[in-house]
Amino acid sequence: MTKKKVILIDHDLSCLEFMQIMMSELDFETFPFTAWESRTIQDIISIRPDLIILDQWLVGAKASDICMILKSVNQLRSVPIVLASESDDLEQVARKSLADGYIAKPYNMSEIEKMVRWFDESVRN
Repeated sequence: MTKKKVILIDHDLSCLEFMQIMMSELDFETFPFTAWESRTIQDIISIRPDLIILDQWLVGAKASDICMILKSVNQLRSVPIVLASESDDLEQVARKSLADGYIAKPYNMSEIEKMVRWFDESVRN
C-alpha cells in the first residue's frame, strides 16, 4: 500500500521534527519545509500531497494567506490543509483562510491522531 504524503511547513525545527516523527508513525511519508519561497508552490504540486500542515507564523508569510493561495491552485484545491498555531483565534483564522482544519500548538499525540482520523474519514467520503 502506498503511503499518504504530508507536506509540513514550519519555521521551528523542533516542531517540524516532532511532526515528522508523529506523521511517520502514523504511516505518512513526510515532506518538510522550513520556509515559504517562490518555488514552494511548484514543489508542492510536484509532490502531489494528500495533506498539508502549515504553521501560521512563517518567516515572511502567514499560513492563512498561503492557504488561500494554495486553495486557488487547481492542482491543490482539493488537498486538505490544516493550520497549526498557538494563537487563541486559530479556529476563526482557519475558517477565514479556507483551511480544512486546525491543530493547536504545542502538539500532542492524541490531537495529531484525531486530526489524522478526521483526514482519513474525509478522504473516504
